[in-house]
Amino acid sequence: MDAPVKIDHSRLPDPSDDQMLWADVDLESAKGLDDVWEKLGIAEIISSLAELGDRPRVMRHNGVIQLNVSTVGGGSEFEPMVLHCLVGANWIVTLHQGGLDLVDEFNKPFHGDTLLGELDGPSFLSMVLDWQLGGYFSVIEELQTDIDRLDEELLQHSPKDVTDEVTLLQQLQGLRQRVRKLRQTLSPHREVFGLLSHPESDTVVGSDAASDYERLTERLQLALDAVDTTREMIVGSFDIFMTRTAQATNDIMKRLTIASVLLLPAGVIAGIMGMNFKLGIFDRPWMFWVTLGVMATLATITLIVAKRQKWI
Repeated sequence: MDAPVKIDHSRLPDPSDDQMLWADVDLESAKGLDDVWEKLGIAEIISSLAELGDRPRVMRHNGVIQLNVSTVGGGSEFEPMVLHCLVGANWIVTLHQGGLDLVDEFNKPFHGDTLLGELDGPSFLSMVLDWQLGGYFSVIEELQTDIDRLDEELLQHSPKDVTDEVTLLQQLQGLRQRVRKLRQTLSPHREVFGLLSHPESDTVVGSDAASDYERLTERLQLALDAVDTTREMIVGSFDIFMTRTAQATNDIMKRLTIASVLLLPAGVIAGIMGMNFKLGIFDRPWMFWVTLGVMATLATITLIVAKRQKWI
């Protein structure tokens, strides 16, 4: 039966062969649990965590698996967080910065008692890593939703002015930067998952979890493929942006052309009538209004033809 337990300095629960202990601690609190780490035989590993850096990696120390991975969450505006995992035969310790309730997040899909406690350490670690990859898929889904929303906006409303163009371009650049950051965070896990799933690796020797890590490696590749797909979607969005911008420019040029065509006959007539010669029509004041009428009629005919030809 699943049950929370309190870990203190004087007594560390000793799980039986069909039980497993999971201790989730933020890195600041870990400094005050030296006695617990001594009993688990990982005090030296805990003290050297800061020296490992943030890059994902996996090591083995006298039967203890040490693993560093990066978790993400919080929608498309994600922020990577380093998760340290120390795994024994029937226990696992996870350490991370504050702000993440890993136990609560991990248990969200489960309701009531589970059989997770009957798993050994490496098998349970595979489930933690499965949850970790799920966070990447959630971020990818949020990014793709943002891209679809931007595409819909681009298709329905072309940029009306320079400000609109700059705003939309900034959104595209922001999406591209987030996808690049996501791939840079996810890609280094290939080495870790590859080592865990390698048939000749002794990292998970004695556990039934080898097949689980092979599945996780495949899921990691699916996540990387999804990131590449998201990047291609952004390229498509940029093509739509450029097409809509070009269309807006063409619409402006079309209006200017129509305006030029409307004014051209009037300019020709005004030029002819303004030539320096004497005709009888210039002695008749009403001819001025006739000339204006001819100009207006030609402009109207031009507009009607342009409309019928769908130039405007």
